[in-house]
Amino acid sequence: MTSLMIRAASVKDVPSIVKVRLAAVSEEEIHGFSAPDFTSTYTLTEELRKNWSRENKLKEGFEVFVAETEGRIVGFIVFKMERYYGYIDNIVVAKEKQGKETGRALVAYVEGIAKSKGCDLMKTDTSENADGVPWKSYSFWTRMGYEDTGERLPTNYDFKEIPLIKRLK
Repeated sequence: MTSLMIRAASVKDVPSIVKVRLAAVSEEEIHGFSAPDFTSTYTLTEELRKNWSRENKLKEGFEVFVAETEGRIVGFIVFKMERYYGYIDNIVVAKEKQGKETGRALVAYVEGIAKSKGCDLMKTDTSENADGVPWKSYSFWTRMGYEDTGERLPTNYDFKEIPLIKRLK
């Protein structure tokens, strides 16, 4: 069994992050669940480089952490500490590693950061398409202990956001 290591990303990881995102989710699959400009951030190397600020941070203050095994990046998570809670903006795991604890380890890692900073609440969201079908991450989040708030927030596109929360113990 190979060990999984989670670490802060750096700008030199950008090509690997983009490669993981492109292989994990097809544009056809995500169509109707995401804003078109959102997908370009993690699918175009130059776009992600432009958004990189310093160390493992994006310009908006989000931190990026990667999961790697045998020196190869197999997933990433985008996270930000707000005043009273931690917020997970994005998580992507390589297709061959989905369902094999990589996503769970990434989430646990950032939840640990939030706890260490005194936070007892995590937030994230997923989406549902115009037909009311939630994105495939919905079941992952509920298995991870995140609760659907019951809200469906409109967007400027043909999908709605589903806010999810988790109380950290």
